[in-house]
Amino acid sequence: METQNSYKTDDLIFASYLLTQGIKLVNVIEDQPRHFAFVLTDPTKCEQLKIKYLNNASAPVRNLISQREMLLSEIKMKNQYGK
Repeated sequence: METQNSYKTDDLIFASYLLTQGIKLVNVIEDQPRHFAFVLTDPTKCEQLKIKYLNNASAPVRNLISQREMLLSEIKMKNQYGK
């Protein structure tokens, strides 16, 4: 999902992939109870990367896992502290 200056997805692995490609995380939001979405920069580039991702793009595994863990930590922090 795209907004004017940001890109929003609720797909954890896709968001992790975007981060490995240099896209920056803006925020993690709880858009429904216990359902989180990731807000990222550069919606045009995100759409381009989405096509690559859906066509089996690759990313360094360690980096992908690291980004996934960071996003999960952000979710955990939101759950615990509502920040």
